[in-house]
Amino acid sequence: MKIDKRHKIFLFAIVLSLLTYFIFFGQFLKSDYYFWSNDGQTSDAQTKHIPARVYFYEKIVQEHSFPFWTEKMYSGFPIYADPENAYLNPVNDASILIFGPWLSYKFLHILEYLIGSLSLFFLLRRKGIGIWGYAAANAIFYFNTFFINHQVHFNMIMSLYLLPTAILLTDLFIEKRKLSLIFFQSLVLTNAILWGHMQSVVLLGMGIFLYLAVFSFKKMRLATFFFYLVTVIFLAIVITLPQIVPTYELLAQSTRDSGTDYLKGSLSPRMAIFSFVPYLFGGYTNFIGEEIKNGFGYGEIYTYVGISSMILSVLTLLFLKKTREVILSFVFIWVFLIFAFMDSNKIFPDNTPVITLFRFWVRTAVLSSFGIALLVGIFIEKINEISYKDIRKNIFFVLVPLAYIWILIKMESGGIVKEINPYVSFQYIRNYPYFFALWMIVLVLAIVLTLFVILKKWRPDILPKILTVIKIVFVVIVFFDLIYFSKDVLASRLHNISNFKIASIPKELENKRSILNSRSVAGMESLYYKNWSPLGSSQLKSKEYVNYCNRFDFKLRGVSLSSDLLPMEYQKLKEIGIASILTPNGITNLNNNKLDLIKNDLKGDYLKKKEGHLILEVDNPEDMVVSTYLRYDSGWKVTIDGEKTEIVKNDIFFDFPLEKGQHLIEIRYYPKTFYVAIISSLIAGTAIWLILYFFKRNIKKCFLDN
Repeated sequence: MKIDKRHKIFLFAIVLSLLTYFIFFGQFLKSDYYFWSNDGQTSDAQTKHIPARVYFYEKIVQEHSFPFWTEKMYSGFPIYADPENAYLNPVNDASILIFGPWLSYKFLHILEYLIGSLSLFFLLRRKGIGIWGYAAANAIFYFNTFFINHQVHFNMIMSLYLLPTAILLTDLFIEKRKLSLIFFQSLVLTNAILWGHMQSVVLLGMGIFLYLAVFSFKKMRLATFFFYLVTVIFLAIVITLPQIVPTYELLAQSTRDSGTDYLKGSLSPRMAIFSFVPYLFGGYTNFIGEEIKNGFGYGEIYTYVGISSMILSVLTLLFLKKTREVILSFVFIWVFLIFAFMDSNKIFPDNTPVITLFRFWVRTAVLSSFGIALLVGIFIEKINEISYKDIRKNIFFVLVPLAYIWILIKMESGGIVKEINPYVSFQYIRNYPYFFALWMIVLVLAIVLTLFVILKKWRPDILPKILTVIKIVFVVIVFFDLIYFSKDVLASRLHNISNFKIASIPKELENKRSILNSRSVAGMESLYYKNWSPLGSSQLKSKEYVNYCNRFDFKLRGVSLSSDLLPMEYQKLKEIGIASILTPNGITNLNNNKLDLIKNDLKGDYLKKKEGHLILEVDNPEDMVVSTYLRYDSGWKVTIDGEKTEIVKNDIFFDFPLEKGQHLIEIRYYPKTFYVAIISSLIAGTAIWLILYFFKRNIKKCFLDN
């Protein structure tokens, strides 16, 4: 069977895409390697994502129940409502159940990479960019130091890997105006929402909006423009209502309800050089960024996309025609320049909607890296179209960003300037370990460019014969640049975890609210163990719970280790429902009641004691109000001898009335909000389908036809 040229190129693109992945992430495909954290440090992969995946797998496979409520975090927590766990993402859930909690993420990682990478191939092909331009652009976008650094943030990666897919779908809609393309775009946003990294959802939305604005200008009616955006957003919201509604309820009660320090992670304008020169604040073993300023983390500030890529993108701005693709890239770069330096430019006040909900806006580097990748792809493909006649006009595209950074530098003051200056000076750069490699990359690139200019001017007859070779050389330079300078960040993120083991705990602590002070338990690692826990890690942890614990000198902050949290007087911890503490010297019991989740002195037994479901048989000597150590939530339902009774909030716990006598009490958690949201989503989805079915022609005529 003959394969036509178009299919051969596509197959070659798949091979190139996979080969690039193996070059950078080959170790990740080994069973013993994972995106993890360095010894003595923590990362979201270690303390959040993997514990959540293991817990989900065990709850479904071993206990045959969905993890709506857990007692292994914060003395009770609606874990499904925290979107960062991605428990309501059907693709994530299916992969965990099929491949297990560890292998499933590797499968999803390469799958989403391939979808995004091949979307980039089709997008570039639609723009007239061939296979070599694609090879360079793909490497620049997916394997710059910034993206590699964020591999420990599974939900961010799973959202932003599909940025090229979102842009391709937007491009197709501008041309074809099909309703199906709106639906597929809403699925891309849905995927990001259900992975739970909401800042990534915003970044995807920014990318879609800006692409639509640039490429639909004078091509699309304003009504069509807004119809597309509003419909995509509305559909994504309708599909994800079962996640959005419980998450919103949790957010309203959380420590994050009033926003966050949105300027945290904002770069100093002097750090703009980090896109050209890597590791100026040191590698992961000798990093000094946090010493200069809190928020200058190793995983956030390094935005290196390759000095070769930066040079080629500048040449594209200077010497090639200003197509819409070039304008889009320029706009994406400006998004980064505005958001990454917002502490210096003072553009966004502290009451700006959406912006103040998130930190580390340097993450707009994902858009600028896409823009730079696109510029390099254009340069490699259209190098033969270089023209010097418009250089005076084109230099504006280079000088304006430089002038902007220069103005910000002049405006910057304070002690941080003195601290940063030594590390961005030419004297320091000339003597730091990577200078020779940078210089050699620039030198080789300059030689190839000079050779091209000479051939173009004096031997135009030879140039067409070796043009493909020159393009391949550019790709090789870009690859070498990225591979060489990714070594440090890959070493910090990819680790052999074959020695990783989950220790067992004494059987008497199982299903008992305990602190494991004999070992380090950070973040959500409490999900690994059989005991119930007051610890945890969630940006949506209850403000009321944190304040209540503080009253008893139990400080819950960030991803603390269990040993960092305990007050001097252990007995205080009984007031927050902790029954036992496992210390290096053994078990210290704080509550010896048989019914340890009941504050009252009741005689009885647990017939069933599971997370979110308790059955108790009690003998009550008199009428009383039973006080529990169960965290209050509107989802709790209490039945006594088969009859429902009302619960009353008491601090962070709840009470219920109980008459004298022997009783069978069932306490169960029902995620009512989730079920209501599912019904609402189905009703809204059905209504949308009916509207489209009966009014499809009118909609097309009003919004989609030219």
